[in-house]
Amino acid sequence: MLDFKPVTIDDKEPIQKFFDKVNYRNCDFSFSNIFCWQNSYNTSFTIVDDFLFFYFKTNGHWGYLFPVGDGDLKQAVEHLALDARERQIPLQLFAVTQKMFDLIEEIMPGEFTYEKDRSWSEYIYSSENLISLAGKKYQPKRNHINKFKRTYAWEYLPITRDVIPDCLKLYRRWCAENGGCNSEQSLVEECIATHRAFEHFEKLGLIGGALRIGGEILAYSYGQPLTKDTFGVYAEKSLYEIDGGFVMINQQFAERNCAGFPYINREEDLGLESLRKAKLSYYPVILLEKGYLRRKNEPQLS
Repeated sequence: MLDFKPVTIDDKEPIQKFFDKVNYRNCDFSFSNIFCWQNSYNTSFTIVDDFLFFYFKTNGHWGYLFPVGDGDLKQAVEHLALDARERQIPLQLFAVTQKMFDLIEEIMPGEFTYEKDRSWSEYIYSSENLISLAGKKYQPKRNHINKFKRTYAWEYLPITRDVIPDCLKLYRRWCAENGGCNSEQSLVEECIATHRAFEHFEKLGLIGGALRIGGEILAYSYGQPLTKDTFGVYAEKSLYEIDGGFVMINQQFAERNCAGFPYINREEDLGLESLRKAKLSYYPVILLEKGYLRRKNEPQLS
């Protein structure tokens, strides 16, 4: 059985070395996301034979991330197969893109099935589009921004250690606005992840920006580069009472922090219809499809 251990902040450097070698645009291959959401997925990791492995639980099922490394991929998959047998679970890899499936199909043809899950698809945008919001299709977004600028005396500032307490104050207000973050499981998990992110903001290498209106932080966003050409946006919050707050922080954050990257990944919609509608309204240039791999003749997911 592989010797998996919990992910700590001190594991950032050895894990990031593996991520830097690949060009996976999906947010699952982000140390910050793995570390901040560790409690939600019971994530652990190990490094064996120059491959990085992750073991975690999602939707009630245990499985693995696609192995990352420079060595023998077939041997790496067999390591996971043996580990799964010893744990008496099906061999399942989650958050798998078509590119990853093709890599396994090439070395182990016909051994796996691949099923995509629309709720896992990630929305990747042209940074130029999100910055300029040019053209007829973005006219509603520009209208929101123009109204915001007419209505509020505002300023944009980078998130630093001094600003974080006010960001957390906004987060608490957002929680109250959404019925509290201590009841629904998804909000409880997000609350833990948010506090982890802000607690270790500098060590994680996160980049953030906030809107201050009337002396208060009333919108913020943060993220970091995922690859050389893609910036990942991990979080975005604004109060609904601030007319145009979400559109404004989206545009300002893209302009001030993402201009050097051709693409911006704003992650999944989690199958939530309102979130899907909002993400589609920004017209992604890539819908990065993901799903899960399962070795044939093994039990199906319920």
